[in-house]
Amino acid sequence: MDNTNYIALSRQMALWKQMDVISNNMANMNTSGYKGDEAVFTTYLAQTENPAKGMVGNPLYFTEDYGTYKNFAEGMIEHTGNSLDVAIKGDAFFAVETADGEKYTRKGQFLLDSNGAIITKEGYTLLSENGTPFFIAPNEKEISISKSGEVSTENGSLGRIRLASFENKQDLQKVGDTLFENKEGNIVEYNNGNYEIEQESIEKSNIEPISEMTKMINLQRSYEYVQQMIDTEHERLSNTITAFSQQI
Repeated sequence: MDNTNYIALSRQMALWKQMDVISNNMANMNTSGYKGDEAVFTTYLAQTENPAKGMVGNPLYFTEDYGTYKNFAEGMIEHTGNSLDVAIKGDAFFAVETADGEKYTRKGQFLLDSNGAIITKEGYTLLSENGTPFFIAPNEKEISISKSGEVSTENGSLGRIRLASFENKQDLQKVGDTLFENKEGNIVEYNNGNYEIEQESIEKSNIEPISEMTKMINLQRSYEYVQQMIDTEHERLSNTITAFSQQI
């Protein structure tokens, strides 16, 4: 395979990665608290060498996968009327306890388990400010959550929700569609007040369907263009080989 095909293949691999990212975004456009991803690429520069003369030739530019950028823009707030639906306005995440330790999410759709603990739909326990679960007694029917995150029933306060803010949100790693874990060394603060809680509401996905669909169409066109270039180059090489063999 010559340099032209190598360059085209690197571009195709980048386009496939972008398609995977956009496909996942579109699949989660109705997932509350979901934050979209963007694939990031860079140019990899390689120098060619003329073996006959020992000289460095023209540089080749390949497409290299650099990583994924997480879009933490806030989604629209939708009122649900459910007392255990909670949305965050501002820079914070709900802290939840999982089998692998403390993780973070913006998906504020909670419910009660059989023991009265407030949990996510995935079964993760919502943590209070001091790192313990909330328990609602069977006879407690009125659950209120203040704008600062304090959870109360008709029998009094149960404590504040543990709300985490991070020095660098891009250091958060996705461990699920709406769940994040913090990277070692990334400073986290709890309940710093740079947020407002909205009860009986959820934060919708921040994905814009029309924008993602437009990106997907453009990617498909780009992929077809690169494939056409590969086919053309393959035909050119085949014709060259055929013409050369006829002269022998």
